[in-house]
Amino acid sequence: MKMLTGMALFCLPLTGCSLLGYHKVKKASWATPEEAAAVVFPTSFKEGVHLEGPGMAALEVAMNEFLPPGSELQTQDPDKRMAQCLSMRSTYDTHVLQSGPDLFFVWFSPQPSRCGLNEPILDGGAVYAIDGQGRILDRR
Repeated sequence: MKMLTGMALFCLPLTGCSLLGYHKVKKASWATPEEAAAVVFPTSFKEGVHLEGPGMAALEVAMNEFLPPGSELQTQDPDKRMAQCLSMRSTYDTHVLQSGPDLFFVWFSPQPSRCGLNEPILDGGAVYAIDGQGRILDRR
């Protein structure tokens, strides 16, 4: 316990703590008050995407496993654009399917065109099976 506490005290001021499994989640940035004043909130969310709590939890578990915060894909290709593109969560379309009261499938499908890349990706996504307790059952 003392060693773990000592390591935490040593690690916290350093940026390399993510190597030990620690990663501080970056807080969202906020728009200026002028930009915020131009926003018109919807009167209904009927047409929106609805995820109930367990579905949202399954999505979070799958995304953190698939592309952990702060991670960066590595490639042998000297052109690093594809690796940079696939390292951004915004590159992926995400599909969540509830297949039972306690089973969720989460599919991440890459869309490199969002990065201005038109190269096909044959194996860039993943499908996770997540149970209602937030455990990963399998990945394809």
